[in-house]
Amino acid sequence: MLVNLINITYCAMKILPYRDEVYSKYRTESLQEFRLALSSQIREQVFYALFVKNIENHIKSKAVMNSLKQLVRQRGYHL
Repeated sequence: MLVNLINITYCAMKILPYRDEVYSKYRTESLQEFRLALSSQIREQVFYALFVKNIENHIKSKAVMNSLKQLVRQRGYHL
């Protein structure tokens, strides 16, 4: 089954430059260069997605902490 998966992946990478104009410049390039370009784009997208997720978590955490501090102050307690 692994051989089939490898063959399907190889065929998809050979067809992609002809199906999507974004990758049309890789029609004459080797498959290894195209694979390298795809993997670097995937790494960048994963990095940015994780970066944004961490920032959103930090912002949410900060908002929750500020809300808790405001609630504590309204109740008359001091931190």
